[in-house]
Amino acid sequence: MTPLENKSHSLNNSFGAGLLLFGATLSYLRIENITQHIAAYGSEALGLFPAMGLAAARLLQELTLNPASALSGLVQFLLSFWPVAIIFLGALLLRKSIFPIACLPVFAEQESDAKPQPVRE
Repeated sequence: MTPLENKSHSLNNSFGAGLLLFGATLSYLRIENITQHIAAYGSEALGLFPAMGLAAARLLQELTLNPASALSGLVQFLLSFWPVAIIFLGALLLRKSIFPIACLPVFAEQESDAKPQPVRE
């Protein structure tokens, strides 16, 4: 590797590892917060499942009757996944370090002095 490629590879490793760690930490904190809320309800936590079903039905009704407000709801839903997007970005930056064999060219030409053998039927 040339020094410039080595420096770029090192920066990708550093940024990728940082983003992977940051995204994993944020995801863990969100899951921990959700489990604390469920644990606070105790035996009433089973009542959350029918409530979630009713909320999904209400959302479906809102999507069909008022599509303009559904767009803002969709944007809010997609924004809730940004820690996972950070994890994917970190993994993308680390792909050459984690999977070095997969980054090799598939159809590399091999030079050989041997003549090709004729095909016999």
